[in-house]
Amino acid sequence: MTSRVDPGLLIELKQYGSVDIGTCFNCGNCTAICPLTTDEENFPRRIIRYAQLGLKDRLIGSKDIWLCYYCGECSTTCPRQAKPGEFMAVARRFAIAQHDVSGLAGALYRSVWFNAIFTIVLTIVFSLFLLSVRQPAPIERLAFFEFIPEVYIQIVGVSVLAIMALAALVQMVKMTRDISSVNNVMPHMRFDTWRAMQETVLEIFNQQRYRHTDCEEKPSTPWYLRKWVVHATILYGFLGLFATTALDFLFKPIGSVVPLYYPMRLLGTIAGLLLMYGTSVALIRRLKKQDESTTHSHHSDWTFLILMWLVGFTGFLLEIAVYALLPVAFGYILLIVHVALAMDVLILLPFSKFAHAYYRSVALFLHNRKPIGQPQEQTATTEA
Repeated sequence: MTSRVDPGLLIELKQYGSVDIGTCFNCGNCTAICPLTTDEENFPRRIIRYAQLGLKDRLIGSKDIWLCYYCGECSTTCPRQAKPGEFMAVARRFAIAQHDVSGLAGALYRSVWFNAIFTIVLTIVFSLFLLSVRQPAPIERLAFFEFIPEVYIQIVGVSVLAIMALAALVQMVKMTRDISSVNNVMPHMRFDTWRAMQETVLEIFNQQRYRHTDCEEKPSTPWYLRKWVVHATILYGFLGLFATTALDFLFKPIGSVVPLYYPMRLLGTIAGLLLMYGTSVALIRRLKKQDESTTHSHHSDWTFLILMWLVGFTGFLLEIAVYALLPVAFGYILLIVHVALAMDVLILLPFSKFAHAYYRSVALFLHNRKPIGQPQEQTATTEA
């Protein structure tokens, strides 16, 4: 494949985070120390080389940037302090921006002020809409779906979900094409797609690769504080809350209050606890800058974690308001805030760090997808 050289690539990458790979002299130490390095995967050295040579198409078309979990070992042992682990995080932000045809992702990543203002304005817009459709509600009890008819919440939710799904689909198609182009995948090639799907789903829920990146953590670190566990609680918490919302929409009667032991309510409570735990630990680590991967926090990292934490926190307060019958006005205000924040998370998903959830899944699938009829050792990707 012929690649076009972009001499301004390094300058462009610096808009997405603090990188200094100009000091890298390709010693290969980062690749040697990486616990995920195999004959097929020799990152981050190869990705750094793409950036140094200005090979933009190969950089954004590389699945390797998504196979890295940023354990930080490569940055800790780099003799030139080029911070290859942080560069991989920058490359992921850059790739998300390049796969997004709207340009919104790039604007959110490049400017902390645009990111903050856009998120705040989005929250205000959703809140004002909910206030505009409010109805007089009884003051003797919390009647959420009399105060704001559930049909309006459903309309907003479905509309936002449709926008998010369409944007994510377009991005995933573009990403797949970019990766296939770089890896010289031909239309006539046949792949073991079913096995690739099985391995990908197993990895997403089993976190096996991520568990192998705990190399820099002390042996005395409790299991519940290990990075892969914290990452898993955020993932399971988000998916659990998403599933609960979908099940409520499909099966729960409008405006009804079900017991706490009701399956959907129980799932939502457990998922909320997981989300709150994972985001709280992650935020504390970033505040304390406990390791290499949390020392160089980007504003997109904070937006992701803070929004997720607030959704979980307001959700629990809302649950308490329903079952403990807290003051009426407090409960109604809380409903507006919680729904607005949840809509923020959904609409920002394809344009921010939230998107790494499905980008990594697609990359893992493409990584696991092997051509049929060829020996395993001959299917290694050679991107350079």
